[in-house]
Amino acid sequence: MGFVRQPPRGRNNGGDREFADPFAASGHWYKGNLHTHTTCSDGALDPPDVVARYQEAGYDFLAITDHRTVTPVEPADDDFLVLLGAELDGDRGEVAESVHVVTFGLSKVAVPPENPSVAEAIVWAKEHGGEALIAHPYWSGLVASDLLRWDGHLGVEVFNTGCHFEIAKGYSAVHWDDLLGRGRRLWGFAVDDSHHHSSADAPVDTAKAWVMVKAEELTREAILASLRAGLFYSSWGPTIHEITVAQGEIRARTSPVKEISFVAQRWAGGSVFAADNRTRTEAAYRLRGREEYVRVECRDASGRWAWANPIFFG
Repeated sequence: MGFVRQPPRGRNNGGDREFADPFAASGHWYKGNLHTHTTCSDGALDPPDVVARYQEAGYDFLAITDHRTVTPVEPADDDFLVLLGAELDGDRGEVAESVHVVTFGLSKVAVPPENPSVAEAIVWAKEHGGEALIAHPYWSGLVASDLLRWDGHLGVEVFNTGCHFEIAKGYSAVHWDDLLGRGRRLWGFAVDDSHHHSSADAPVDTAKAWVMVKAEELTREAILASLRAGLFYSSWGPTIHEITVAQGEIRARTSPVKEISFVAQRWAGGSVFAADNRTRTEAAYRLRGREEYVRVECRDASGRWAWANPIFFG
């Protein structure tokens, strides 16, 4: 699994590309959330109740990532996978007071380091069989000079439900593009960061966003392998059915949406909209030869988005 390297067929006509294509990969689709809290840190529900909420909502796997602690929890049955993890923080950024790293997929319960740097948190995750991503860049106040300091992680949270519901800072696509436009090849993750809090002014932040992973089986090893390879897309609403690259054109098929965009570096790329009150389920983008990467995103009539991982060119 991983990038499909295609032979060159001309100047960026879709032939010379690296595309982690989950839609053509073998395996099954599994729905999961990689950022979740329980009463073992600052969540409102105990671990078994959190697992039950996600099972009932149709998820296949869940990472429990309490603050500064690894929470052991067993699923109610073998049809649901729980990943060990923790959310760590310690570094400061240029503006950010505290930089958070989500670690997940750990091979065993372990004691996290106290107040680690971002680099130390990423190394710790890998040393314990897992992976890491940079949490809620917009919410944290991260800027490009911060994000360019770190490597070894899988990517950034492109959407965070809790941050969106709390202070309208859940979308971090601009931060992702800041990195992609500088040549960093990283994935984008939609997560809940669920604390299971609710109020009269905001919905509960549970079972709203997800990564849809194509993997051979529902095991820790298979899910991690696909996440590492980029064989997934992220959403908090729309479904992405297919993305293809052929004859100098990228085509996308989705559930009914209002907008399908082909996002590239700087002023490259393009968007396609549904007319009036209608929706659309497909769109195409003709490559112009200057794209360094293109990623597909779409927005439904309720204002919810989905994001595919980038196709890299050249």
